[in-house]
Amino acid sequence: MAAVSTPRDETPAHAGLLRSLDTTGADDAPLVGRKAARLGALLREGFPVPPGVVLTVAAFEEVLGELRRTGRAGAEVPAAGLPLSARVLRAVEEIAARFPDTALAVRSSGVAEDAPDRSYAGQYATVLGVRGAEALTAAVRTCLASAFSRHLRAYQDPDEPWPGLAVLVQPMVAAEAAGVAFSVNPVDGSRDETLVNAVRGLGERLVSGQAAPDEWSVRGTAEPRRTAGAEDALGAAEIGRVAELTRRVADEAGCPQDIEWAWAGGGPVLLQARPVTALPPQAREVPVLFEVPPGRWLRGGYTLKPLTPMNVSTLIRAVNAGSEGLFRYAFAESIDVRSLGGWSYLRIVPLADAAAVRRRAERVVAAVRADEPHGLVERWHTEWQPELARRTAAAAGAGLGALSDGALLDELGERIARADRAQHLHFLVGGASSLVWGELGVVCRDLLGWGAEEVLPLLTGLPGKASEPALALAGLAALARERPVVREVLESPDEGCVERLEAAEPEFAAAFHRYLRDYGQRCLGADVAEPSLREQPLTVLRLLAGQLASGSDPQEAMRRTVGEREAAAERARRELAAAGDGGAGRFERALARAERAFPLRDDTGFYAHVCWGQVRYALQELAARLVRRGLMDRVEEVFLLSVDEARGALADGGGLRALVARRAAEQNWAAARMGPLTYGAPEASVSRDEVLDALPGADRALLEPVRWIDSVSHLGARGSASAGDRLLHGTGVSAGRYTGTVRVVLDEGEFGRLRPGDVLVCPETTPQWSVLFGSIGALVTDTGGLLSHPSILAREHGVPAVVATGNATEVLRDGQVVEIDGRAGTVRVLDPEPAA
Repeated sequence: MAAVSTPRDETPAHAGLLRSLDTTGADDAPLVGRKAARLGALLREGFPVPPGVVLTVAAFEEVLGELRRTGRAGAEVPAAGLPLSARVLRAVEEIAARFPDTALAVRSSGVAEDAPDRSYAGQYATVLGVRGAEALTAAVRTCLASAFSRHLRAYQDPDEPWPGLAVLVQPMVAAEAAGVAFSVNPVDGSRDETLVNAVRGLGERLVSGQAAPDEWSVRGTAEPRRTAGAEDALGAAEIGRVAELTRRVADEAGCPQDIEWAWAGGGPVLLQARPVTALPPQAREVPVLFEVPPGRWLRGGYTLKPLTPMNVSTLIRAVNAGSEGLFRYAFAESIDVRSLGGWSYLRIVPLADAAAVRRRAERVVAAVRADEPHGLVERWHTEWQPELARRTAAAAGAGLGALSDGALLDELGERIARADRAQHLHFLVGGASSLVWGELGVVCRDLLGWGAEEVLPLLTGLPGKASEPALALAGLAALARERPVVREVLESPDEGCVERLEAAEPEFAAAFHRYLRDYGQRCLGADVAEPSLREQPLTVLRLLAGQLASGSDPQEAMRRTVGEREAAAERARRELAAAGDGGAGRFERALARAERAFPLRDDTGFYAHVCWGQVRYALQELAARLVRRGLMDRVEEVFLLSVDEARGALADGGGLRALVARRAAEQNWAAARMGPLTYGAPEASVSRDEVLDALPGADRALLEPVRWIDSVSHLGARGSASAGDRLLHGTGVSAGRYTGTVRVVLDEGEFGRLRPGDVLVCPETTPQWSVLFGSIGALVTDTGGLLSHPSILAREHGVPAVVATGNATEVLRDGQVVEIDGRAGTVRVLDPEPAA
């Protein structure tokens, strides 16, 4: 921004026509217009407003007087024909002389605009990039002429007098980014939320509709959260400063404000401020009353939004009921998940005392001797998985809309029962499979001296649901490459592209719909209120388009991973043969059993999430009927009910609206008040190892797989960086080096922001994120460990990965260039400033 001196004293020739912006205030609106008066007051209060000069309302009045004298006051007057007196022309030349060799922003400042009852938004003209006296004169004419336009006369009451207009001239800001911001949510009236829209470069790209902005939500002191957009105009830290400026402007004004801003010279610049008009009533909030139960409670990492009542009564209920199976062969009691203040918190319930630990050890020893865990793995392959596959396939083709109310409720009940069963099997078989493949870890440790980093390559690239969705998407990409029409549509996928593909390429469209049926039914988040990929076909098409654009080949990456697995097995065989101690048979048995067991944590989870997605679809059909009967306004409101309340609503919906409104108010309260990371003090626990060490040696040997799995299953955050740090530390879980551009993705709703080859930076991932791994270049997460989902997915796809950085999502910013070392566990920032 140019530093320009703007003298405060006017020459007699310009008396009444020119005012320096820093001499104006709120009382001067009749002379300089509301926009200039407001900016002048803020400039004098120390806000970052560019300097400027105002051509006052006196110039407009001279023009209006001349138009009335010549009988043209009631007609639209073109800018070129607008009469400017010699005195006004000299004033304009004086303004140009004050800003030599400077690009100027010339903006109308109406006396009536930004009033509480009428904003005049978009009614007056602005001209940017003006240089020199001649161009400035033309720009002033354009602004003044907008006061006599036909659309402005239609906007206001025809009997109203002409509203006065001034013209504000300021140096152009060399904007790296720009946009608008609201100190309140103008849609729902929430006063505790600041909204910021941002685009790269000039804000004119936003106002004119040339660019879809990044949309950010900022609540209190919480980290700004991007909710939409792919401009990557600014990072969270910069957006936080824009939000802070917006709130300061509102505090100074004493009422909600929206501002226009630009980012230049390392900080936000204020270009306009006005009251938010027609603000809806503030979103109602009802406090969620709760007590923290005894124990240590950790806020759930998979839930970045408040829990819905529907989720608590379905999926969370099933988790609590079935989690005991996860610990059948481990040393804890269960998982307890609660809604505390509307947010998901979980506690690992410990075994009560040393006697309970001893009883559990005896039970696990007996189960291992009977080979019970391996038996559960085989039952999954031969009995439970085929049954779930048949039943979920049948449900996928069911026509819910044709069912009677009673039949729909029966179908909903069957789907919930199936989801409960699938959730139980996920825990039971997942826990058993860990013990089975943990045997391989013990064998490799004892016979080869290998650690977990050497054992895990023996189990990557196995067929299963961890890699299947991404490989199937790669198959779709291969099909698309053969079809020019598909490639053309996918160059710029939009809302109508599915229909165009169905008409032009029915074979590809059929394959696409099969993909959505086979892999898109899962709820993406950990809440049945979250939409599935089947409901977001455009997101899938954009992922597919990104894969085509990048030329990546997940199938080739998987072939490399399979080759590495086979090479690791051959290395083990060579070392065992060289040792000559007869351990080869033990190794081959453990490897074969581990290959059957290792994929089952994700395979069982896949079917559980499909089942919960099918529960969601039945709930949506139930809700659609309630909406048609006028009992609810929107289908999504059904997730504010419990499942029993939703069932009862079909029979008797009396009072339903009041209940939905109260639950929505509770969600609003919770959303504004994310709870702390933990509640309660760490619990005293029995030393498991002391109890186990007292067992007979043969029993201890049978428990070694449990202890080995525990030794490599640590989750959490090992690193912690500060803003501006150039080196982040975490846990390297998938070897390889990669240099690429950061893309911070906080939840499933931001999948569309990823670009081919990006470094995905996220809190953590669930198995449902596997569709992204065919396109990303590397992965960085806040939490995790060697056996966490992001680690498994990264190794399956050969993607370098660093987990457990602690706060990479806070420290790294979209557009930064970083180097990932998946072996050393480091993230090095090569370009601290995000790319434009």
